[in-house]
Amino acid sequence: MARKNSWRSLRAAGEDPKLGPEHGVRGGTRLSASPPGDGIPGRLLGASSPAELERYLLTAAVEDWPRELWVQLRVLAVGRMQSSALTRETRLSWGRLALSAIAGMARLQTPQQTTADSARARAYMILEFGVSDSDAARDLPALCSEILRNLGVSLEAAERLTEDGRSAPRERMLRLRRIKNMLTPLLPLHALLNEGDPVFQETRSWMKLIPHLP
Repeated sequence: MARKNSWRSLRAAGEDPKLGPEHGVRGGTRLSASPPGDGIPGRLLGASSPAELERYLLTAAVEDWPRELWVQLRVLAVGRMQSSALTRETRLSWGRLALSAIAGMARLQTPQQTTADSARARAYMILEFGVSDSDAARDLPALCSEILRNLGVSLEAAERLTEDGRSAPRERMLRLRRIKNMLTPLLPLHALLNEGDPVFQETRSWMKLIPHLP
């Protein structure tokens, strides 16, 4: 009964133990699949380039945007980033706009949620377009470092937290779920983490914990 209650608590908190906080998978990376709605000016929704949207984000019009509008913008940008009908550079531009939308949501959610959202988009960009030292969005060591900084607990402590499995208290389950959400986007990139970089070594150690997380 304790196990069932813990799983129900995760769902009630918006963190499904099977699917995570967002659905939709492409290339092993989870991305939101909800359609954009009203709230973003129609002329921008039809834009063929993200440049106008980027300029719009610099205006006062977005200062009081609720989270829902940032989500709509992110979904729009992610969808176009994934579109094979667009050029590589255009898709990369849409990917960076998706990251801008995620940054815009940061004040409305936890740092762990923002890190997980950003990791999903950046991992997709790395998987699809390759690692780049000159493009911050595709800087793999920087992505790993950002995730490690936001895990909020040592690996040894996290391993101890998993000992009760799915019968653990609700708060512990939520904490472990957030860790899993941040780490999971790196799974498709595992083959790229084989260099001797200490950040990659630490990241691989954390990734071994993923199967044990709720």
